[in-house]
Amino acid sequence: MSPTLLEFIVAIILVVVLWQIGVIIAPSVLGWLGRLGHGVDEAAERATRTDDDQQTKEHHNGTHR
Repeated sequence: MSPTLLEFIVAIILVVVLWQIGVIIAPSVLGWLGRLGHGVDEAAERATRTDDDQQTKEHHNGTHR
């Protein structure tokens, strides 16, 4: 059974419609991923800043270990 011209037209229309849906959705998905990455970076910064503060307090207590 060979595909007909109508089936090719429907396939092309589906590809175009799906492409347009992807173009509409992509900016919001990429923005969400960017915010997620920024949140992870902030959490890592807070964690390393807390560790650095604790190490600084230990090194400034007057003893040299």
